[in-house]
Amino acid sequence: MSTVASILTAVGYRLFSDGTSIDTTSEPSQAECIQWINETTLWITGICAANGSELGRTTGSITTADGTASYSDLSDMYIPYEKGWIVKTYSRDEIVLTTELDSINYDPSDENEPEKYYIDGSNNVVFLPTPDDTYTVKIPYWAVPTALTLTTDTMPFNGIFDNQYIEALVLRAQNRDEYDLSFELKWFGFLQDQIRQAIELRKNINVSVGL
Repeated sequence: MSTVASILTAVGYRLFSDGTSIDTTSEPSQAECIQWINETTLWITGICAANGSELGRTTGSITTADGTASYSDLSDMYIPYEKGWIVKTYSRDEIVLTTELDSINYDPSDENEPEKYYIDGSNNVVFLPTPDDTYTVKIPYWAVPTALTLTTDTMPFNGIFDNQYIEALVLRAQNRDEYDLSFELKWFGFLQDQIRQAIELRKNINVSVGL
């Protein structure tokens, strides 16, 4: 799999005709480019979540306790999936994402097998109704990306979006001093289109890839 260093090398080839490398003294610098990579990763994760992609998604597990509604097990959750499930011996019982306002419809003293869950302001998973027993609950979600700091760090998404990272960094570098909002909108539009194409192709949906 590719590393931050390989992405920076590709960006350097695109930006500098004299063979200048992206390093601590170049413009843009290595630190700036790594920051842009991290920002781009957060955008890509959001786009994947908005399109229901498995990319960047993981499945967390929570073991409930009788009488306890709130759990901090999935503290790295960025965006939750709309459904989860309770593991049974021979089946899975669906549990769906809701909002905290839905708790108004539940008796605070009621305990039963959970049928819904929401994410509170502290990123805790809260079940409705309050669990009455020990259940194993699986919840798919997109995690907050781990920030990259070193050139030896492995790029996210198994290299699937490396070309998009390179193009995004080149665009950012070429317009770093413009402070043009219209560019920012175009940059995000480019990124969104490119990521969505890759996501749709992984779903085996017939799309035009602009060839």
